[in-house]
Amino acid sequence: MPTMKTPSVIHRSTVCLATVAFFLLSSSFFLASAAEPPPAASQEGVQLWEDGPFWADRNVGADEPWGGGLYFWWGDVIGYRWEEGRWAASDGSSSDFEFAKKVDSIPIYGKNATVLLKEGRITEGGVLAPAHDAARAHWGGEWRMPTKQELVDLAYNKCDWTWTTTNGVAGAVVRGRGDYAAAAIFLPTAGWANQNRRELRPNFGFLWASDPRTDSFPGSWRIQYTTRECFVFYHWDRFMGTPVRPVRGGLGRSAGHGDAAGQEQTKPSVRPAGPACAPEELLAAAEGEPAAQTGVRLWEGGPLWADRNVGAGKPSENGWFFCWGGTVGCAYDLETKRWAAVDGSDPLHGFDEYRKNTPAFGKDADTLLRMGFATADGALAPAHDAARANWGGAWRMPTRRELDGLVENCDWTWTTNGVKGCVVRGRGDYADAAIFLPAAGYAVERKWWDRDRAGYLWSVDAYTDAPPTDCSWRLHFGSSGAGTSYCWDRHVGGSIRPVKDE
Repeated sequence: MPTMKTPSVIHRSTVCLATVAFFLLSSSFFLASAAEPPPAASQEGVQLWEDGPFWADRNVGADEPWGGGLYFWWGDVIGYRWEEGRWAASDGSSSDFEFAKKVDSIPIYGKNATVLLKEGRITEGGVLAPAHDAARAHWGGEWRMPTKQELVDLAYNKCDWTWTTTNGVAGAVVRGRGDYAAAAIFLPTAGWANQNRRELRPNFGFLWASDPRTDSFPGSWRIQYTTRECFVFYHWDRFMGTPVRPVRGGLGRSAGHGDAAGQEQTKPSVRPAGPACAPEELLAAAEGEPAAQTGVRLWEGGPLWADRNVGAGKPSENGWFFCWGGTVGCAYDLETKRWAAVDGSDPLHGFDEYRKNTPAFGKDADTLLRMGFATADGALAPAHDAARANWGGAWRMPTRRELDGLVENCDWTWTTNGVKGCVVRGRGDYADAAIFLPAAGYAVERKWWDRDRAGYLWSVDAYTDAPPTDCSWRLHFGSSGAGTSYCWDRHVGGSIRPVKDE
């Protein structure tokens, strides 16, 4: 099973700019200098990897490859253009449109996948139906919006990204590899539409995927790229407006849906729920205090995993929630609907971006090291490791690689037998070893999300390859699979499952 990959970093350098300038001057892909684009149906597109789709050289509604084109809410087929400080519909139906949470103008807002399928807006395969696909509606033929998996391959797996500016427009040249190294497209940074505004933060680009998120959150997938990074993300409201880049052909496959965001999902086999899924011995409390437990080894050379989360009295309990770098856990009061620090220091805690609540928020690797929050390799220092601080001894938070190993080396079984979560069992010589991970959800600000639907475990590792400076690695899991991802803000509250080496 492949390890989930870290996104390629978009570098800025004089050498890169010179290379790109030469490419743009010599390649027919980009310098289509005609005032008007050729008919969409006659464009062949550019294939960037074997068996991949053919990518159009421009966005829907753009006259040139560097133009932003029209902006669409997810599932919209009209498209809107920014004119004289307002959003005007491409078909003339509106001259003052607003990308906002209004069901009368954005009918897909707030609808889950079941409702979207019932209304015919998505297919059984979980992508936009042709009648609601902006690329198909405007360009016809075989053109369509890319799937989430195709954007994942574009971002992480199949291409190299180089930042440049051409014709006064910042953007990225996305080039194939190996036999496809001569093939490339240009993606301009056109910002996004929000309500009655056009958001043009420096060097931000977005493109919709045709996939909705299919669990309880009514969002959809899109790619975001900047001068510093590129990643595919799910929790974006569908009323936002972004450009659309058409593709045609290819496998057209859609990645597995669930709670994953970021990289290509690493999905273990998850068996259905049933009485045998959660053996009582895994849910019952083990003898002795957590810090005195010996732990469970699930694969050769792996760490010893604790049988419960920090703050849990037994394996079936959720335990406490921590921001990344925080050592004081918080518990949720179901009556008052408030988070409170378990040591009494903060009776009304918010998992937010305030530095008093998230001391590691907004700090890059150098700052974390200088302030003593992290070691030279980007891992939390022992004093800021919630497992070490609360359990002592040799216990610590798992590394990102150890969380990857939990996915790659073990079998996962989703259960609803008394408590929802996953039984994670070793293989081969370790088939008798297992732990239970409750679907504890996560905390944002003063709310508790995804309880009984998914679980999230913090890694000790910050994301250090490039900005953003507020992200760290974590494991996510649910009924559809599990994987690691870096794009999780440090102020979010997640669970801690301790490990130790011996």
